[in-house]
Amino acid sequence: MSLRPWSAAAMLVLAACGDVAPTAAQANASPASANAASPAALTDPASGAQCAGSDVRITRDGFSLVLDGDCGEVVITGSHGSVNLSRAASIRVEGNHVTVLNEEVGKVEVAGDDNILNMTVVGPLAILGDRNMVLAREISALRFEGRDNTVNPDNTPALEDSGTGNRLL
Repeated sequence: MSLRPWSAAAMLVLAACGDVAPTAAQANASPASANAASPAALTDPASGAQCAGSDVRITRDGFSLVLDGDCGEVVITGSHGSVNLSRAASIRVEGNHVTVLNEEVGKVEVAGDDNILNMTVVGPLAILGDRNMVLAREISALRFEGRDNTVNPDNTPALEDSGTGNRLL
């Protein structure tokens, strides 16, 4: 027995009592998806914020943050800042002159310029920008598309280089 038609009808009746009609997605949502709680994204959090699996967006310039716990996707569009976090599902640096300290991350992409990343264990790393420096203990794979970048891992990752002047030490 499915309660789905009743749930959609109930939402329409409740919406009729108020001024807001449900969206098609809300009316067709299953009870399981309606109860699934996903952590909200943190935008420009204060230093010391708990990630607790949340995605993080850093958009302001001149930031200096320490984030606690396991983060989801971290996207940095701000410039002239630094962030220290233990774990993240992924990190994307779009800003310039950013310093990132991290212990373990699934995937890293550096699209900005003149950034420094000091990592421990990294999944695939893609450097699209210019003049970036990455230090790491272990990188699973490395792709250069920018120019004049330097990556210095303790291991020898698989390498793809379509940029110019890049160095894997």
